[in-house]
Amino acid sequence: MRITLLFILSICTALFSNILFSQGVDDPHKENGNNFISVFLECNSCDKNFIRTSIPFVNYVRDRELADVHIIITTQRSGVSGVNCILFFSGYGRFEEVEHTITYWAPVSSTVYDIREGLADRIKLGLGPFLANTDLANLFTVSYADDAEFERVEYTDPWRNWVFQIYGGANFMMEKSRNAFNARYGLVADKVSDDWKIRLRPYFNYNVRNFITEDTIISSRIRRDGFDGYAIRSLNQHWSFGLFSDMLSSTFHNMNFNVDAGPGFEYSIFPYKEATRRAITFAYKIGYSYNDYIEETVFDKLTENLFVQSIRASVYYEQTWGSFLTGLQGSHYFHDFNANRIEFFTTLNLRLFKGFSLSLSGNFDFVNDLVSIPKGDMSLEQILLRQRRQATNYQAYGNIGITYTFGSDVQNVVNTRF
Repeated sequence: MRITLLFILSICTALFSNILFSQGVDDPHKENGNNFISVFLECNSCDKNFIRTSIPFVNYVRDRELADVHIIITTQRSGVSGVNCILFFSGYGRFEEVEHTITYWAPVSSTVYDIREGLADRIKLGLGPFLANTDLANLFTVSYADDAEFERVEYTDPWRNWVFQIYGGANFMMEKSRNAFNARYGLVADKVSDDWKIRLRPYFNYNVRNFITEDTIISSRIRRDGFDGYAIRSLNQHWSFGLFSDMLSSTFHNMNFNVDAGPGFEYSIFPYKEATRRAITFAYKIGYSYNDYIEETVFDKLTENLFVQSIRASVYYEQTWGSFLTGLQGSHYFHDFNANRIEFFTTLNLRLFKGFSLSLSGNFDFVNDLVSIPKGDMSLEQILLRQRRQATNYQAYGNIGITYTFGSDVQNVVNTRF
């Protein structure tokens, strides 16, 4: 009840402040007349304040229902070789027929400043067709480099599109009754080209937690080391073929050593060049798995050779109304078809009406393939500290959120104080 009263009081205070301090403040629309086009900018990883200050010749609005132009920026990392941004411009009202896409790629050597400068330049370029149909058109000109700048220069890449990244990090926490230490390090090697997508990634993780009481010290040590690798060949705009390999050594998963390897195919209904906006794909994998367990499993195994196959179907859309991702994946071991798993996942971000958006996400898995569960009962310490994986026949995760935004239509002002 007290929280409800505080919430109502906060709303009333905000409305009263709006009435009190709005006297004498000009309407941005009046100040700019009807010349400025209204833009709704949608991006999760861009510096919106920098864009607003770098591109002051439009009005930035809080909802797409108020916009003349909706800009959607999606970011896709090309391994460790850089960042690829897709900018989609969609017009409303008088610009309803205007729609186009611009691509911006920033190499891995780019600084944050370089990336946001380059992104702002592409936004300016993309706004050109919209500004050309307004009274502001006579204030802009198009400039370009000298003709010599456009001469094609043949470039030989000594690295052949390979990019390498070595990483490492650690953190610790200490207080009287407990302490913790976590470390991780590894290497990522990526090759991304039109024909190939290759990754080699060995990784190492070590985690220690100690809980100190008057009588004893309870310790938890978890180690997880492994390797992820694949080599995917683009056959055409709809088909791709890949070889996949994974290795794991993990105390949590009861694995001294595990290796999975096998081929896979993927078919995309839409061309791959449209994948950042829409994709419907089907993938099939078949593989071999060798497991060397730390402790004997509930199936009386210390080592095991297994064959497995899986199929996955997914749908992804990124549109002006929001985004949608859903899919279904099933897998099973050949030695026992009852040792299987079915996974369903979905994410929905939806703009229902002006100012109101809804987000939903969830995963539900039927799990019957945990062949590495160790025999014997787990201690209370192992359960609470999650030192070993527990048997289960399902997993479920869910999230729901709503957002309602109201108030001033235009959001042009940038104030970075404090």
